[in-house]
Amino acid sequence: MKRVVEISRHSRKLGIHTLTMWGLSTENWQHRPKLELEFLIKLFMKTIDDYIKDAKQEDVKIIHLGKKDRLPKNLIHKVTRAEDETKNNRSHVLNIALDYGGHDEIIRTVTKIVTDIQTKEISVEDLSKETEKEGKMRKTVFSSYLDTGDQPNPFPDFIIRTSGEMRLSGFFPWQSVYSELHFEPCFFPDFTPEKLDNAIKIFNKRKRRFGGGHKS
Repeated sequence: MKRVVEISRHSRKLGIHTLTMWGLSTENWQHRPKLELEFLIKLFMKTIDDYIKDAKQEDVKIIHLGKKDRLPKNLIHKVTRAEDETKNNRSHVLNIALDYGGHDEIIRTVTKIVTDIQTKEISVEDLSKETEKEGKMRKTVFSSYLDTGDQPNPFPDFIIRTSGEMRLSGFFPWQSVYSELHFEPCFFPDFTPEKLDNAIKIFNKRKRRFGGGHKS
């Protein structure tokens, strides 16, 4: 948790607007030991308490991604309070993904869309309509229903996966379609600001084509 705060502070110094930290997946919630989960929940609550002051001073908007209905009530209260007290901040966004899973996000998104189609708020034809562009990425009516739907930068440029695993494990299946990926062999507690700097140097050397293909 100390590393989370350290990395988030360092990312702001680098000029990064939106940072997402994935702390607990929908699968973790089901398969981790009960005692471990209870400890993590206490840790999450303490970190949120410690971070709110930092967020207010640095104009950081805190947003929870994922389900809220399975989290303990005291954690939901702290998360909701953090969101409410930072909702008007604009300089940076810190997404905290707790009980988040990509498949679950898609299911929740489709459920909301079906409801709005049934009440004639939108039509099926509306889903692919472009609402605006973020660089070369198109924001559509469909993407506006995702957990990141109302954010200024919903499509991550760069995703870093620590622990040596060579997969995203369901992280942002819709939003990550053109994200650059970096797989770091160390576990997150060992992912220092210097390692973040090195990863970004690698990112800056890449040529992003967004489906444009190779030029001969």
